[in-house]
Amino acid sequence: MTEYHKTVVAAFVFIRKEETILLVKQGYGEQYWSLPGGVMEAGESIDQTAIREVKEETGLDIRLGKLIGVYSKPGEDALAMTFVGNIKGGDLKAYNEVIDVGYFPLAKLPDNIRPHLRKRVADFQADLPYAVIRTQ
Repeated sequence: MTEYHKTVVAAFVFIRKEETILLVKQGYGEQYWSLPGGVMEAGESIDQTAIREVKEETGLDIRLGKLIGVYSKPGEDALAMTFVGNIKGGDLKAYNEVIDVGYFPLAKLPDNIRPHLRKRVADFQADLPYAVIRTQ
């Protein structure tokens, strides 16, 4: 008999303002700083997930740009996609499970970030003409 399991699919968004990126501070667990984003819901596309999660966490309306990378995390049965997002409107404020939001210089990210985020930031900064595919 074949054993089936579910893989969690998530979308995260880089929102740039000059030489900074927007990060959100999670109000649960280790309260890491992370990119805005989250888990795909049933019946949703990955782009809808990214747009919804940014709105729910930051109050910002965005338009998605290019895909930066696809990151598999086999140890967590997770797949994450990171995009570039451009602000269309809204008012920046922490919402829902987010307790703070802020722009941070790319060269000086907070110490308390999710460990895999540094590699994703490097991929974002590389500004490659294609999306990377990595296992984290």
